[in-house]
Amino acid sequence: MTRGEPGTTSPFGAQLRRWRGSRGLSQLALAAAVGSTSRHMSFLETGRSRPSEQMVMRLGEALGIPLREQNRLLEAAGLPAAYPEVALEDADLAPFRAAINQLLTAHMPYPAVVVDEHWNVLLANRASAAFFGDALVGSNLAHRYFADPAAAEAIVNWPQVAWAGMDRLRQQLALRPFDDTLRELAVLAERATAGLPRPSPPAEGLVVCPWFRVGGQVIRTIGMAARFDTTSAVTLEELRVELLYPLDSDAERFFREAGTT
Repeated sequence: MTRGEPGTTSPFGAQLRRWRGSRGLSQLALAAAVGSTSRHMSFLETGRSRPSEQMVMRLGEALGIPLREQNRLLEAAGLPAAYPEVALEDADLAPFRAAINQLLTAHMPYPAVVVDEHWNVLLANRASAAFFGDALVGSNLAHRYFADPAAAEAIVNWPQVAWAGMDRLRQQLALRPFDDTLRELAVLAERATAGLPRPSPPAEGLVVCPWFRVGGQVIRTIGMAARFDTTSAVTLEELRVELLYPLDSDAERFFREAGTT
């Protein structure tokens, strides 16, 4: 532990204070969670003490800080980032990318896409391209539906789906309260749901299932998500594989027939 000038602040101290405040913890509560003292927490926040790498990681875990933001916290303390931040195409992630591609292929003839933390579509299987259009990869799902009334009209139960998306963005913001992009997406969703009464939970079950209008048909689906668990790579932590399944025999037949054309 290195002491700085009394009464000064540091980039690390300012970030730590923001994260602690966002989690609603006192210095005493955070100190207890990391096996330290409230005096030490005060010194860290004011810049009178500099943390070790181990302390930063303990704080990150106690505060539930995502890996990307933990890297920023380490760098603010003058320490190197600990968690790899590489593109999905990087050679180091080749085994994980292969697993994702295998999942996308195995999910045929049903749509499946891979999105990042900001709802950008990174990968999609052939069924998704056929169902949602060739321009799907590289697009943003939040902008696609919340900012485009025509796209929203293609979802029969849009109120349920829109509010479910709003709730998901709020959950993401609770985890990443200082993410400007997520905040912008949440504002977009708030505008789309403004004046839209929150529907009652669906009678079919506990999950909001999107129903798509395709021509004169209604294609009812079930949505499911898959993620990598307990990863130390930023990119993998932020990935989400969205899988659509048919909810009934009509949807099953639609996707299977579409897969043969």
